[in-house]
This record gives sequence, C-alpha cells and structure tokens, in this order.
Amino acid sequence: MAFISPQDQQTLRTLFSQELQNDVTLLYFTQLESVMRVRGQECTTCKDTRELLEEVTGLSEKIHLTVKDFVQDEPEAQRLGVTHIPATILQGSAKGAVRFFGVPAGYEFSTLIEDILDISKGTTKLHSTTQEAVSKIDHDLHIQVFVTPT
Repeated sequence: MAFISPQDQQTLRTLFSQELQNDVTLLYFTQLESVMRVRGQECTTCKDTRELLEEVTGLSEKIHLTVKDFVQDEPEAQRLGVTHIPATILQGSAKGAVRFFGVPAGYEFSTLIEDILDISKGTTKLHSTTQEAVSKIDHDLHIQVFVTPT
C-alpha cells in the first residue's frame, strides 16, 4: 500500500527535480524486523515510517535512505541524540541536521518535505534578523517541538 498518492508522487518528483540542489541523507533508526517479538518492546510505527521514507527517497536520486538498528547501532544513536524510535535524521553537506521522532505523516509530512529542500540547499527561510540572532549563539542548545495530531 502506497502512503503517497500517484498524483502527489508526481508533484513531489517535479518539486524535487526543480528545487533539490545537493544530496540529502535520511538516516533512519528503527527496530529491525524479526520473527521474534519481545512484548513491550515493539515499535508499532517503525514499519510504516520506513515504508513512507522509502517512498520519499524513491522520488529523487538526490535523496538517500540509510537504515540503522537502534540496538545494534547504539553508539551512533547516542552520538546523534536518538533516544527512541522511530527516529529520522536529515543530513546534508551543510552544518546541522534535523531530527524527527515518530512518523512524519499528516501535517508533519509537509514539514519533512520542506526540511529536505532546506537541507539540500543549505539554507532556511528564516528572517535575516532571526539568522543573525542564531549566529550569535555560542553554546549548544536543545530545542524540542512537540506535535500531536488532532
């Protein structure tokens, strides 16, 4: 079952072909599928998230998906601040990255697409005064944005 309709896939292909400048990697931390299940440790949305990300990466040669196991790749997960799954980290050639926890679907899907475009360009649509203020930050910050579907 496709998450993205054929019409929306074509719209995204066109958008990506016109707007993507540099490659973007979606680093996806998940629980690898197994025939054995440990009760209470299932990731109920990991499979859907992976399928959605596979659809997105299939729409442009500039978008790449790397799948990591949250347990086996724990040192890398810790280094990247991945505390739970599903987790998707968007990376490009520019400094910084964007992390999504959970399924980037619904209203968050458009945020995922915009972030892919921004990371590909190495820019954001932040106002110049905001960019100037951010450039003056000289220490690490931990910012979290929580979204819940309604």
